[in-house]
Amino acid sequence: MIEINLTIVIQVVQFLLLLFVVNRFLFRPTIDLIGEREKKITKWEEGTKNCHESVQARLQSYENQILEAKLKAQEQQELMTEELKKEEEKKLATVSEEAFRIVASTREKLQQETEVLRRQLREQAEEMSQLVTEKVLGRKA
Repeated sequence: MIEINLTIVIQVVQFLLLLFVVNRFLFRPTIDLIGEREKKITKWEEGTKNCHESVQARLQSYENQILEAKLKAQEQQELMTEELKKEEEKKLATVSEEAFRIVASTREKLQQETEVLRRQLREQAEEMSQLVTEKVLGRKA
C-alpha cells in the first residue's frame, strides 16, 4: 500500500509550487497574450469592416452623384434642344417675313414699272398714231 510520509507531502508541495510558478509565468502570460491578440484581431476586423462600409458608402455617394450629373446633363441638353428649336422657329419666321416683304416689295416695284412702261407705250402709241395720221393725211393734226 501507499505510505504517506514526508516525501509525498514534499512532492505535493513541490508540485503545487510548480503549478503556481508555471501558471504565474507561463500559462497566464500566454493566455493574456492570446487574449490581447484576439482583441487586436477583433479591433482590426471592426476597423476593416468600418473601412469597407465607409468605402461602400462613398462609392454609393459617387454613383449617386454621377447619376445626378447625368440626369442634370440630360435635362440641360433637353432645355438647350428646346431653346435651339425655338430660336430656329423664330429665325424661320423672321426669314419668312423678310421673304414675304421682299416678294411684296418686288411685286410693287414690278407693278410700278409695268405702269410706267404702259404709260410710255401709250405715249409712244399716240406719237406713232399721230405720225401715221400725218403721213397718211399729209398734214399735222
